[in-house]
Amino acid sequence: MSKNRIDSFAAYAGLATVLVEWLALLLYFLQQPAYFGGKYPISYFATLPQTKLIFTLCYVLAGLFFWIFVRHHLHKFYPAPLKIIGLSMILFALLAIVPFNPTDPVSDVIHSTLGWSSAVLFAGGLFIMARNAKDKYVYRASLIAALLSTLLILAFAISPKESNLIFAFESGSWLVWQLWIFWITYYTYKHKGVK
Repeated sequence: MSKNRIDSFAAYAGLATVLVEWLALLLYFLQQPAYFGGKYPISYFATLPQTKLIFTLCYVLAGLFFWIFVRHHLHKFYPAPLKIIGLSMILFALLAIVPFNPTDPVSDVIHSTLGWSSAVLFAGGLFIMARNAKDKYVYRASLIAALLSTLLILAFAISPKESNLIFAFESGSWLVWQLWIFWITYYTYKHKGVK
């Protein structure tokens, strides 16, 4: 892929990230509606034969698309800690690739370590980018997104396993970042003259 084609795609790769994540949710619902939207975390779809491939493909693509968005687009306008965000996306892709069995303690620890490490690096990397941007709107929106997402993921972590809010807390945490991606894409387009 030529540099011009990458740059053209990169401006909208954040939107492609969100689209792929929502496609995964739609396919989960169509394949296994009984496990959707309640007490099952999103990672549960990595364990079901009908949705395992969807989980892997969609989240590997989401990680790749977001990396392209940050590396080849956002970084031009708001200096990003590329190593931190890159490592976060590698861990996110590994989360999707490494087989997960919630009844196996080793598998559960590996999955949790990959997920939490990716989330902490992701939020930290975007916070550093926002702080370095010297743009008060980018800083504030990123800080609010980081705080809301962190509160929701902590609620997910401390909720009882049988809680019917598990899915809502986890997906809500993702939704905050997805809204941030829409906002930063629009903001960059409007204020930086991106075509």
